[in-house]
Amino acid sequence: MTNRLRFVSSLLLASLLIWAVPFLSAAKRPEKLSPAFHKDRLEEIYRRCPDGLILLRGEVDWYRKRELRAFDPSYSDFNFKQERNLLYLTGIEVPNSFVLIDPKAKQVRLYTDWKGARELAEVRKLDYVTGPYPTERFLHDVLLRSADYPVLYTLYIPFLEAGNLYGKTGALTGVFPPGLGEPLSEETQFTRRLAETFPSHRIKSLVPALLELQIIKQEEEIRLLRRANEIAAQGVVEAIKAIRPGLYDHDINAVMEFVFTRQGSANPTFALNVMSGPNSFLDLLPLWSDYDHLDRKMEAGEGVFLDVGVEVGYYVSDIGRTAPVSGKFTATQKKLYDTYLPCFLKAEQSIRPGVTQRDLVKICTACARDQLPNLAEGYLRRAVEDFVREVESHSTLGHYQDMNVRGAGPADDEPLKPGMVFAIEPILYSKEQKFAAFVEDVILVTADGYEVLSKGMPYTTDEIEKLMSHKSIIEASDERH
Repeated sequence: MTNRLRFVSSLLLASLLIWAVPFLSAAKRPEKLSPAFHKDRLEEIYRRCPDGLILLRGEVDWYRKRELRAFDPSYSDFNFKQERNLLYLTGIEVPNSFVLIDPKAKQVRLYTDWKGARELAEVRKLDYVTGPYPTERFLHDVLLRSADYPVLYTLYIPFLEAGNLYGKTGALTGVFPPGLGEPLSEETQFTRRLAETFPSHRIKSLVPALLELQIIKQEEEIRLLRRANEIAAQGVVEAIKAIRPGLYDHDINAVMEFVFTRQGSANPTFALNVMSGPNSFLDLLPLWSDYDHLDRKMEAGEGVFLDVGVEVGYYVSDIGRTAPVSGKFTATQKKLYDTYLPCFLKAEQSIRPGVTQRDLVKICTACARDQLPNLAEGYLRRAVEDFVREVESHSTLGHYQDMNVRGAGPADDEPLKPGMVFAIEPILYSKEQKFAAFVEDVILVTADGYEVLSKGMPYTTDEIEKLMSHKSIIEASDERH
C-alpha cells in the first residue's frame, strides 16, 4: 500500500470511529465533594450527636491491606479508597487514618503516620481539620476528651441487629463455624477495643444519624450521581450496539469497561452483569457464585440482560436494559416487552413529591393487571400473572442510591421528597421463552416531578433495534485489523 493510500485509509477509519462512538473523547474526572460540602455535613452531625465523641477508622494503605486480607478470596488490589462515611463527613483521603470528631469543640482531628507528601498537602487545604497527629496519640486524646461525654460513636452495628437477611439467618441458624457466631469485621474489632479501653462509656452507632443525613441529596451529591449515571448509560448504549450472535458475554463486558474507564469512572459499582439466553432470568446469586460469571456464547434468537453501574467520586449508579442477540426481537419477545414497558413508564411518570414507594408498586401492578383480560397467548398471560405476584411481594420497585448501591432513603410508605435518588427496576420474566423484559432507570425527585439521571438509553423495541443497527466498537476495532 502506498503512503497516500495508507493516509486515506487512516482518515476513513478515523471518521468511522468518530461516527460509531462520537462521545468517546478524553474526559476529565469530575471534581469530588468540596470542603464546603463537608463543613455543612459536619455541622449537621454536631447537631445530631451532641452527646459523644465520634471516632472513625479510615482505610489502610495498599501494602497493609494486602497483608491483612491475604486469605480473603474476594480481595483485589484496587487503588486506595477511603472508608465512605469518613470521606462523606470530612473529605480526608489519607491512608491509615483515625479521625476524632469533637461536637462540642467543633473540631476534626486527624491521626496518621502516613508520610505521603501529596495526600498530606491535600488535607492541609481542609481548614476545619487539625493535624495530622501521630497515631499513638489517638487513644490518649480520646481519654482526655471523653471526660466531657457519656458516649463514644463508631460505625459499628451489632450484626444480628442490622445485618442483612442472609447474615442474620446465618448467625441464627449456625451457618458460621462453631464458636464464631458471626463475622468479626475490622470495624467490630475497633469498636470492641474502644469498649474495653473505655468501659465507663456507652458505645453507640453513628449509622442512624448518617442515614438521616443522606436521605436528601445535596447539589454536589446530585452532580456526582448524575455523572455516574451518564457514564453508565453511555456504556449500556455501546454494549447494546455490540451485541451479536457468536460473541461472548465477556465481549460485551469489555465494551462497557472500556467506555466506563474512558469516560472517567473510577470503578464499577459491582461485577458487571451480562446475562444472555437461559441466564437472563436468573437472580444474581447464581451469577455471582460462579468464578466465570456464567460466561457463555450468545446465540441468535436469545435475549441479553444488562445490569451495570459505575462509581464517580465515590457515588454510584445502577442501571440496565434488555436487548435481542439477533438485533431484532422475536414476535414473542416483542409482545412480552411491549406489555411490560407501559407499566414501567406509568410508574416512572408517576414519580413526584408526596407519592410513596408502595404507591409506585400499586401503579405498576394495576397497569399489568388491567392488560390481563386482553392477553390471548398463554405464555404471555402466565408471564404477566407472575410479574404481578412478584412485584406485589415487594414494597418498592427498586432501591435508593448514593455512595452505596443500596443507599439511604425513607421507609417505603413515607412520601417522596425533592432530592431523593433511587432506581426503579421491575422485571418481567418468561421462563417459557427464556426472556426477561427489563428497564432500570435512576430517578431524582424534583420539586415538581422527577428527572431521569440515567438518560440517553433506549426504551422501546424500535429504539433498541435501531440502536443495534449502528456499528459497534468491536466491529470498528475488527475492521481496523
